[in-house]
Amino acid sequence: MMHLMKPRTVLLPILLLASLALAAQTHNLPFGEWTRAANEPILSPQGTTWESAGTFNPATVLHNGKIVMLYRAQDSGGTSRLGYAESTDGLHFIRRPEPVLSPETAYEKDGGVEDPASRKFGDTYFLTYTGLQ
Repeated sequence: MMHLMKPRTVLLPILLLASLALAAQTHNLPFGEWTRAANEPILSPQGTTWESAGTFNPATVLHNGKIVMLYRAQDSGGTSRLGYAESTDGLHFIRRPEPVLSPETAYEKDGGVEDPASRKFGDTYFLTYTGLQ
């Protein structure tokens, strides 16, 4: 009697080998190899209020020669807000002291607003984010 392997059992090793093969080819990437720009994070938590516990998941756009960043900031209670920072070199950012988007609606109140994504279509910038309960 012939024993057939489950497709998932066969597929996982193939995907793993394919991933390793692609990872080994990083020297052929059109933009070159990745290098760390700095040993320290570009943004770190600060203060004791709205961004004291964490800064995460930035969204950036180039606007009028500046890099504009919206980022998730979390307070010690676990509520997230979106912060704003801008830079001329991509490494040194100046932050606004207050969040630019805070939880307002019922579905955002307990968890907050997270994971900004920004895109420009025509002359208008669009922001999407996740609201958590």
